[in-house]
Amino acid sequence: MTRGVRGMVKRGAGLSGLLGALLIAAPAMASDSDLQRRVEDRLARAGLEERGDVQVAVRDGVVTLEGFTLTVDARRDAEKAAGKESKRVESRLVVRPSESVPDAQLEKRVADAILSEPRYGVFDSVGVAVEDGVVLLQGSVRQPWLKDSFDRRVADIEGVREIRNEIRIAPTSIYDDRLRLQLYRQIYGDDMFVRYSNWANPPIRIVVENGNVTLTGIVNSPVEQTRLGMIARGTLAFKVTNDVEVESERAKEPARKTTES
Repeated sequence: MTRGVRGMVKRGAGLSGLLGALLIAAPAMASDSDLQRRVEDRLARAGLEERGDVQVAVRDGVVTLEGFTLTVDARRDAEKAAGKESKRVESRLVVRPSESVPDAQLEKRVADAILSEPRYGVFDSVGVAVEDGVVLLQGSVRQPWLKDSFDRRVADIEGVREIRNEIRIAPTSIYDDRLRLQLYRQIYGDDMFVRYSNWANPPIRIVVENGNVTLTGIVNSPVEQTRLGMIARGTLAFKVTNDVEVESERAKEPARKTTES
């Protein structure tokens, strides 16, 4: 009798443990299912259904995004939407543009997007290079938000597969500010360049970082190019790099990888 009772107790304990495990597993499964539904709803509200094919899977609270988007911007939106529902998101999304755009054409689109930023000023200079749909942004800007603005503009361009944003943020310096003002007045006040002073997109850009000056852009002749270097070296700059190009020489190049206009 005693053995029988003990056996029943053991069997009862085993059954209780099994039921407990099922009760614990059930909420976890429901939670994953609910999380998946919430993520999918967010993707739908963000219009991702028209901007690619994003598949959502959830396991143990980890959201996995698979499939493709048409633009870098759409991929970021999908990842951001998922991140609002879970801190654990694994993105395997790839960018698969609906059209194949030649690198030269894509470079022009990116350059146009940069030049269309109204706050892109004479003291900012950004270069563009494109290879196999991967866009490289380099150069220098004075404000962090301008770097972010360029990144967002490029991310929305059809044909861009990835962005490498290596734009530098110029350091804050009273000395640099004074040097910028001196350079601007002497360059755009010079008889040779004064006609450029009212252009919406300055053809000569002035980058100042820790007292070092880099001139970029395009001029009409080697004489103008040389004159710019002479003006810059006559200021308080520690070092001057004259990367300004001559338009006629630039046109002879078979393929350009950067733009500074």
